Amino acid sequence: MKKFLFALLLLCGMIYPVKKEFSYYGLRLGLTMEEAIEIIENNGILKIDESRFFGKINEPVPFILKATYKPFINQFYLQFYSNVVYGITIQFNNLYFDFFTLSERLEDVYGVPTKKSSKIVEWRTLSNFQNVAGVNSDIILRLEYPSTVKVFDNIILLKLNSEVSQKIILTTNQTFINSNRNLLLNEF
Repeated sequence: MKKFLFALLLLCGMIYPVKKEFSYYGLRLGLTMEEAIEIIENNGILKIDESRFFGKINEPVPFILKATYKPFINQFYLQFYSNVVYGITIQFNNLYFDFFTLSERLEDVYGVPTKKSSKIVEWRTLSNFQNVAGVNSDIILRLEYPSTVKVFDNIILLKLNSEVSQKIILTTNQTFINSNRNLLLNEF
């Protein structure tokens, strides 16, 4: 009977992940810029890379904060939209962390992935909270070969891609209008 219960608990642990929300040294999606900076400054491991602070131009424009932990973490990016973290990218040094070790560890913590290949392991919808766009989030956790871990809100990412596309179209249209306007004015 004890063996059966142990096997059942082990199986449940494989089906239902122990952890549903991604967090690394307390850094997770949904934090404000100020909260993220405070966590980095207080953790004693990660250091903000001031030379690569992409800064904040204005409220709705996304920005990126970079941290490192040499030689183990080459790049740790926090991506913000409307002052809230919507994406985290951790590029581990592959001399210390390999794809298969990271994959095993992530499976231990987050359960069976929804997609798995020799180059990508992916978990979908790890948590469900209302994001800054005011809709339920679609969280994707992805391990990419050789040793990069990404977690992002796919809804915000798609929204940003759409906004960037619209801005490119507007800029292109405005450039076309100005160029033709100048051409016509130069005919005087």
